[in-house]
Amino acid sequence: MLSRSDAGRRHPRPFAVKEAVALRPPNTGRKKNEGRGEVERVGRLTRNTAALVAAKVVTSGLTFLLAILINRNLGPERAGIYNYAFALYTIFQVIPDFGLGNISIRDISQDDSRMRRYLANIVSIRLILGCAAFALLMVTNLVSTAAQGGGALGGEKFWVVFAISFSLLVEQPLSNSLAENFIALERLVLVSGVYLMMGVLRVGLSIYVISAGWSNILVWLMLIYILTYVYSLLHLYPLYRRLLRRQEAAARDYRGYAAAEAILRAPEMGSEAPVEALLADYSYAAIAEEEAPGLEEGAAGEGSGGVPRGIAASPPGETAAPRRFAFFTLDPALWRYLLGSAWPLAVVAAGVVVYAGIDIPILSWLKGDTEVGLYGAAGMFAKAFVFLTLAINMAVLPAVSKVAGKHPQRLGEIWERLLRYALLLIAPLVVILPVLARPILVIQEHQFITAWHAAWLTMAAMNFTFMTAICFPFFIVIDRQKEISKLVVFSVLLKAGLDFATIPFWGYTGAAITVLVSECVVFLVLAWLLSRELSYRLNPLRLAGAPLVVTGTLYGASFVLYRVLGKGGESFASSFRHALILALILAAVYLVAGMAAGAFRRRDLRKLNELLSV
Repeated sequence: MLSRSDAGRRHPRPFAVKEAVALRPPNTGRKKNEGRGEVERVGRLTRNTAALVAAKVVTSGLTFLLAILINRNLGPERAGIYNYAFALYTIFQVIPDFGLGNISIRDISQDDSRMRRYLANIVSIRLILGCAAFALLMVTNLVSTAAQGGGALGGEKFWVVFAISFSLLVEQPLSNSLAENFIALERLVLVSGVYLMMGVLRVGLSIYVISAGWSNILVWLMLIYILTYVYSLLHLYPLYRRLLRRQEAAARDYRGYAAAEAILRAPEMGSEAPVEALLADYSYAAIAEEEAPGLEEGAAGEGSGGVPRGIAASPPGETAAPRRFAFFTLDPALWRYLLGSAWPLAVVAAGVVVYAGIDIPILSWLKGDTEVGLYGAAGMFAKAFVFLTLAINMAVLPAVSKVAGKHPQRLGEIWERLLRYALLLIAPLVVILPVLARPILVIQEHQFITAWHAAWLTMAAMNFTFMTAICFPFFIVIDRQKEISKLVVFSVLLKAGLDFATIPFWGYTGAAITVLVSECVVFLVLAWLLSRELSYRLNPLRLAGAPLVVTGTLYGASFVLYRVLGKGGESFASSFRHALILALILAAVYLVAGMAAGAFRRRDLRKLNELLSV
């Protein structure tokens, strides 16, 4: 008698579907149904991708609105404490995450009978890691608070960080672990609907708490954040249980494979908005495949003599009953496999998160929370559009992968042309958005407008951020992920060093300058490495000629317009009207400069299309 796990391994659903198809009478529309299946797959991928971007726009907008309300009602110092607490939490949450989501998504997508076993063990691992992260965060909180003269347990800042720290035991171990099962089954609409509701709930409750004027308001905002993840558990766990029951019912009837395929479709909800960590997990699950240990001999194709480079090892089978200790499940073989496969991803993820958020703790420690509040108000415009880099990755990776399989010699020219178009497309954003940022800073009051220049600096850094996002998929395609790991370590050291050098002298302005310089240096190093790997030398004139003309013209026009027309009034209404007029003029300048520089020539687009065609 086969166990449930054995049945799942020996009779995966793809083979079941083939069996069901094989039982059909010959020549009864098989080709038609196969074509319909391909359309269904493309349609699902299209829906998922479009919904991810659309829903992320909604959640980014809600987060942006919440930031404005917090800044306006709490002022720079308390807004700085709020930003500091979340920055510190974000850095430490990579410990319970540990890259396990990538492995879980990859393996469950291959065989969904692994869901129950994986969830029990991943939750246990992440709870242990979450407790360790909680302890480390508390030590950091105590030391930093005492060093800033707040006493061991003194001041609001300590208790705000203490409150958000409990998310380390809820978000990654429980909520994200559940969500990853649905992502593996390509039910991103379902997960996104839950996270969109979480965003609405968080913003709504936060607005109520802020307007009600409760005491210890920052602590309440942190507790609301935790509450939204508790809501996700109440929503996702019943659906997960229902999914397991239907899966078990389908597994008991081997004659009903086609029906089981339909039953396993979980109900979908409208819109999608997974958090950035889940997006990154879903987009980059393939990174783990190079690093997976313990590859089995003889598992590769004919004549290969083993598993080819880039193919991940199979997870260990259930050889004995797992050990259970209260809420914890210990399956030693699976733990070794998961931790061994995930640690390279954990290192990369930790480096990326630390690189993105290290400036806020350093700014808080060296210059105080008021500077953090001003810096956060200036930088929130750039952060609102960071999700576009994930969209770029998701779009570029499959397209470039197809070309690399048949025409690898094209990769260099494709890379150069994509960089050029990235610069052209980002040009209006990096100039027009700071113009529109002025009235938003005005409405927040508390002299947030003094940080306007930092908004220009952080948005200018987006030029290099977008080009870096173009480069990452190429390293994955050519199987050089380790180069990314080295670069991440270098970038963290670079940015931390620059922050310690600039912040003591220029405060949040120094932090903004560091963002611009570090993003530029990281891209230049990344471009040099990729140029070497592809054996392709970038043509500076072809790459940056037209983009520099367009971007330079926009910056020059904005400078002249502010000299001639001024900066607008001090009220929101007058400054908004003024900013809107300037934005419309700059949009017209962008179109004229782009056409004059030949940025939108059809033959260039046709050439790129030919290079991407396979």
